This record gives sequence, C-alpha cells and structure tokens, in this order.
Amino acid sequence: MADDTSSNVPVPAGSPYREIQFDGDQIVAVLLEGEGTAVPVRLICQALGIDVANQNERIQAHEVLARGLRVVRMRHGSQLRSVAALLHRYIPFWLATISPHQVDAGVRPKLVRYQTELVDVLAALYSNEWRPAAPTSADPAVAALQQTLSQTLMELRLTREALLAIQQQQATQGQQLTNQQERLGGHDTQIAHVEGMVDAVMEQLAKHTTITGPQQGEISRAIRRIAVRYQKQTGKEIFGKLFGEFCLHFGTPKYGLLPAGKYREAMSWIALRAAELLPDDSEAQPPIQEALL
Repeated sequence: MADDTSSNVPVPAGSPYREIQFDGDQIVAVLLEGEGTAVPVRLICQALGIDVANQNERIQAHEVLARGLRVVRMRHGSQLRSVAALLHRYIPFWLATISPHQVDAGVRPKLVRYQTELVDVLAALYSNEWRPAAPTSADPAVAALQQTLSQTLMELRLTREALLAIQQQQATQGQQLTNQQERLGGHDTQIAHVEGMVDAVMEQLAKHTTITGPQQGEISRAIRRIAVRYQKQTGKEIFGKLFGEFCLHFGTPKYGLLPAGKYREAMSWIALRAAELLPDDSEAQPPIQEALL
C-alpha cells in the first residue's frame, strides 16, 4: 500500500480534507461520507516518531483496529496518492496499544499522560469498583472541572449499564420469541403430519369401502333418467348401453361395488353423458347435491 503522505500536506479550500485537533495537535483528516473523519496513519506516526511501516502492519493484523483501516486519496505536491488512514474513533484505542518507550522522548510524557487518563476512563466505564476521585488541584476552577469530569464518567458508566440491561432484556425476549416460534413450528409440523395420516386413511377407506345404498339409488336413477328422456326424444333404447359404459369406465360389475371415493366422479361422468346425449334437455342432468352417506 503506497503511503507517501507527509505532515505538510496542504488543505485545499472546498476539499474533503479538514484540519482537526487531537490532544492539542493539529492533524489533517479526510472526511468519509457516512463514517466521519479518517486520519492518515503516517501523520500520527511522524508526530510520535515511530515507524510507519511497522504500525501499518500492526493495525492490519489487529482484529479490532483493522476494522477502522481505510485507504484514502491525499494530495502530495501535485499528485494524489493512496494512503492508509484510520477512522478517528479507532485512534484513541490504537494509541493505547503503543508502548511509550517506542516514541520520541519529546512526546513520550504526553502519550504517558494520555494512556494514564485512558486507564481512568476505562475503569469508570467497566469497573463496578471505580469511584470518582477527589479533586487533586489546589486551583478551585481546575478542581471543579475535575469534579465535573468524575461525575460525568460515573453517569456515563450508569448509562452504559442501563443500555446493556435493556439490550440483554431485548435479546432474552427475542430468544423467547424465537423459541416460541420454533415450538409453534413443531406443532404445525405435527398437525400437518396427523392431517397427512388422516388423509391417507380416508383415501384407503375410499378405495376399500363401497358407496352407500342411497348413493347407489342416485346413480341408478340418474342413468335411468337419461335413458328414459333419450327414448322419448329419439325412440331409441340406450339404458343397457349406458349401464355397460358405466361399468366398463369404473371397472365395476354393478353400482353397489363402486368404491366410495369414486361417487363424485361417477356423478360427474353421468352429467357429462347427459350433456352429450341430450344437450338441450337440462332435465336430463342429475341433481346437484352433496355426497350421500
């Protein structure tokens, strides 16, 4: 990754570059839409007097810091170069990972002070045993600011704990809802399985159970109705022919042996024959009705 950015990079007016202040130092940063500002790693390394290549490798290898690493375009002289930059919110954590003995002696006290302050901030956020320290300055104004900072850190910890509790509650409720949905899904599967078994049993019963007496009567009357009305209109006898076609179509020697599951199909077949033989005679059609028991 090319990284030739220097600390004297000009900041063109109207450009996405901005000068930001970090712990008293002015640093050039790049505005990234939706992410805030990113600071070239080289600029901070130069300010600290540490090796740029080594820090780039450390950041890329770090599971957390690597998430904040970006490649930005920075002007160097008359050219634009691609440089490694770190999102601003990752910089404090990165600085906390740098050993003070690696930096220039001139900036070492500032880094030590910063990391010492970071210890207190992290303790205030994550340690239940942390309590606000008494002001150490004899200056009333400074002491008041120290007191305000300690109280703010305490409030921040309490706010964080409340947020975590809400998130945990939501996660628990979400898991309970998921478990309930899974149980309901299991019940649906069981119901579908039972319904499938019932359908299979009903299908077997329909295959091996014959139609009822009233159903036999309906089939017989429907075929005879067609034969009678056809004979009146044409003078031809077709009852025997219709009965033979019916038995051949459904593979049964008589009405009484017709499987129960074939009853509706039988009535539809009779209606179709009525429409074919007597298309203009609606009275030849079998009555529309539910399946008889």
